[in-house]
Amino acid sequence: MALFLPLRLAVIAYVFKLSQPVISASVSTPDIPKSMLCGSDLHVVTKNHSSTSASQSTSTANTSFSVYYPGYHANLLPPDQIPWQLYTHMDYFVATTGSEPTDDLKIENEENMKAVVAGAKAHQVTISLSVGGWTGSTYISKLVANEDNRNKFSQSVLRVVKKYGFDGIDIDWEYPNVPGQDGNILSKDDSENLLKFLRLLRKTLGPKARLSAAVSVHGFMGPDNNYLKDHKAYAEVLDFITIMAYDIYSPSSGELVGPNAPLFETCNDPNMKYSAHQAVETWTSTGFPASKILLGLPAYGYQYTMPDSKLTESNFSGNASLTSQLFTRFDKGASAPSTQDQAAEVGPSKCGGPSENNWLFKDLINCGKLSADGKQGSGGFLRHYDKCSKTPFLFNPSTKVLIAYDDPKSLARKAKFAHSKGLGGVNVFDATGDTQSHLLFKAIRAQF
Repeated sequence: MALFLPLRLAVIAYVFKLSQPVISASVSTPDIPKSMLCGSDLHVVTKNHSSTSASQSTSTANTSFSVYYPGYHANLLPPDQIPWQLYTHMDYFVATTGSEPTDDLKIENEENMKAVVAGAKAHQVTISLSVGGWTGSTYISKLVANEDNRNKFSQSVLRVVKKYGFDGIDIDWEYPNVPGQDGNILSKDDSENLLKFLRLLRKTLGPKARLSAAVSVHGFMGPDNNYLKDHKAYAEVLDFITIMAYDIYSPSSGELVGPNAPLFETCNDPNMKYSAHQAVETWTSTGFPASKILLGLPAYGYQYTMPDSKLTESNFSGNASLTSQLFTRFDKGASAPSTQDQAAEVGPSKCGGPSENNWLFKDLINCGKLSADGKQGSGGFLRHYDKCSKTPFLFNPSTKVLIAYDDPKSLARKAKFAHSKGLGGVNVFDATGDTQSHLLFKAIRAQF
């Protein structure tokens, strides 16, 4: 899920490489004064069995509306401003591990975390602690590699659950037996060891604890470097998985612009056939029950600078799209995060120069790229809607800037899809991306 979470482009890049030529070597930003702060003073970071009550206004008692709350961006949504009535569950993001299984988990913004947990309890919203993420998965392979380590690590997890009163744990390992961030420890036995650890953690935490995992669109990687064909054993121990069906395209994923979180993959490049639809089919066809799947939804998007002021229609598999474009690449030495996770430690978000080329949905409005209702482009940006992927994008012909993102319409469409497939619900990354009037979350909730 993903800051240290949700689909991560590192996985996609590991399996496939795009073949399109590179046009140039840098991603630039619009020519707008960078001293102009927009609504947030930090920019977006690139990720369940839920009890419900009448006060939560859930239309479907068994549906989980979950959200990630990033401790590193608590200033963007203080605990006393969290719209608890919109959620049934929250994952506090994030806790990272030490190098040894007996090390205590390190929690982002501990004091803020205590207030968030208290708020969740007061509003009868279940709350889990998310462990790992993009920058926090370095040692997980080691911590679950043998029985002794698994026993010690499970006790470390239990200590933090008891100390702070969490209702459960969300394991966000990015990724078992697949390269994530540089320096991550890997083993061909990672996925099997994860299963053993989950079984132990279930016994350690008890049957009432919520145990979930953030997973890629591919599934878990087996020891033969092929993705597993059977995930039933994981379903037996997990309450939910969150499929990180975002970061399908990002500025570091290749030479093509594309939708961050396509609902369908019909207009994607042939080497990037990933989408919410594909991911759900992959997991359900390998034995994971739809009722235990949460569809991950992004409250952010990515900015690109195009080589031309006119968009050229692309055609893949007989489907035309304006979203897929060749774009101006990063310098090889430039920082180009593949996920929202890595944006956690970047500097201020500034209108005209968003950190690491990421945009929170609310900042598109606050910075004048979108109208107040989010339905029209503003400030020279025109809003387009890609019918294939069912996602919007903004384009400014003068600055040649394209922003691929999700809005109330596209997220509602994904939520409706999740409902139609009998999924357990949705999980949004993250809570700080919505507007004060909750345009995104209200649109999503209306589908259940």
